[in-house]
Amino acid sequence: MSKVLCVGIATVDTIVLVEKYPAANERVVALDSIRAVGGPATTAAVALARLGVETALSCVIGDDDAGRFVFETLKREGIDTQHVVVDKSVRTATGTIVVSKSEQTRAIMVQPHSQRPTKPANINDYQWIHVDQFGMQTIKDWGVKRGGATKLSIDIGYETPGLNAADYDVYAPSENITTDVSTAARDRNIVVVSKGGEGSVYSNGIDSGVVPAIKAEIVSTLGAGDVFHGALVATQVWNKPIAEAVAIANAVAGLSCRGLDGQSGIPTKAELAAYLAEAQS
Repeated sequence: MSKVLCVGIATVDTIVLVEKYPAANERVVALDSIRAVGGPATTAAVALARLGVETALSCVIGDDDAGRFVFETLKREGIDTQHVVVDKSVRTATGTIVVSKSEQTRAIMVQPHSQRPTKPANINDYQWIHVDQFGMQTIKDWGVKRGGATKLSIDIGYETPGLNAADYDVYAPSENITTDVSTAARDRNIVVVSKGGEGSVYSNGIDSGVVPAIKAEIVSTLGAGDVFHGALVATQVWNKPIAEAVAIANAVAGLSCRGLDGQSGIPTKAELAAYLAEAQS
């Protein structure tokens, strides 16, 4: 049985790399382009699977070419697809992402759908459930709450109605929401805020601190936050102490920046171990 269930949205993204964003009426030639599967919870699921954690994904995709591309990618990555719903009434969510090489920023345009998956009958079998912004409401609709045998983790990028840090065992908001990790002491959970190149701040109500980002070659930071959160959940499965857990997640996220898309650069568990061994030597 899979140890982690990721719940959220799966997209098929067309990612284009340019030297810089064009000015008005300016033509810019793309340096590279790639088609890849995305979505915060889906990317986290790939990171977990690459790190050797048994992982399942719950999402809704359409019965279309993009949906088949998502399904094939998940199977190739070894992700359990029993909770992936193929719905003929929806189109698989798609995105167009333009990454600026010189500015290290990106513009994202996504065409999502609002269909949510049904609650898995075996949901209590999972050690962890990890959700993104879309999955947050999904598990609320399922009636899944913190305090049971299954622990909850959230990767949340924007302030959302109904968002409450105390609802999750691991609360990982972006800087758009807060840089304050003091809620850990109040809510008795782990709070981690990834600050990109500045590293990550954390607290678990007992220990708190800052872990610097690794020095890595950056092709694109696309999806690095999603990878970070997937790796953070992996460290919880492995029962790592909080400071070590955040350091591992920083390393996995930093290494993922080797690829233009959010997934191709994610290291395997063996690659991670080799990197950590070299960094400590």
